[in-house]
Amino acid sequence: MTPDEYCQQKAVQSGSSFYYSFLFLPRPRRRAITALYAFCREVDDVVDECTDTGVARTKLAWWRTETARIYAGGATHPVAQALAAILAVLNGLTAQDDAGGDRCGSGPRAAEVCGSAL
Repeated sequence: MTPDEYCQQKAVQSGSSFYYSFLFLPRPRRRAITALYAFCREVDDVVDECTDTGVARTKLAWWRTETARIYAGGATHPVAQALAAILAVLNGLTAQDDAGGDRCGSGPRAAEVCGSAL
């Protein structure tokens, strides 16, 4: 199962109507929002499902470390891997802008241009 497939499965299993609203987005945006939503579900499930606060704290600490791995490279969880792939696209757009390109700026322009790339 690919990271994107895992994220989609996590979103579907949540039973939320959010997932169905994602289906109206263009594929790249749907992929990004599904990965972000799957991350939210993973972390929320820790809080909702762990009755032992020590276990919950350990799991949340693990997610904190995994989130750092998204930025540092080496994410191991499928949700983190999906988020890392999306961040790589965004970082590429930002690097292009830093090199003098006009692909992605900052502020409202970044949201407009980068949003169209996702």
